[in-house]
Amino acid sequence: MVSESLRHKGRPPLLVSSNADVVDLYILALRSARIGALSVGAVDEAAQLIRDRSVSAVIVDVANPAVDWDLCRTLQAIIEGEIPLIVLTGWIDAEARQMASSIGCAAFIAKPASPERLLDVLHRTRMGERGIVSVD
Repeated sequence: MVSESLRHKGRPPLLVSSNADVVDLYILALRSARIGALSVGAVDEAAQLIRDRSVSAVIVDVANPAVDWDLCRTLQAIIEGEIPLIVLTGWIDAEARQMASSIGCAAFIAKPASPERLLDVLHRTRMGERGIVSVD
């Protein structure tokens, strides 16, 4: 059996966010850690990369729960449990955590989150860990 770390080798994580500040912060951190990362702002771009299995994980910046939970559901349906879906959000109440869990997200990270925290959760999910809740 191929280990999780080998399955993800060469495939970057994907950050889905329309917020340029979020993209800049986390993409820079990932690249500084020598993790090639991709970012897109639209679901159709993300969907194609996921369908092609070109990414090792999907990180979704949930900025507007009314819209972005539907985006997460759409992406999770495409992912089909093959790669981890990580939610990064400032909406950290119990309802948001329950929503992430019901969608099948591998991890729920509260913003503001340090780049180090994102890197840690990304590593853990790429190794197969699920159900991570990271709220400070």
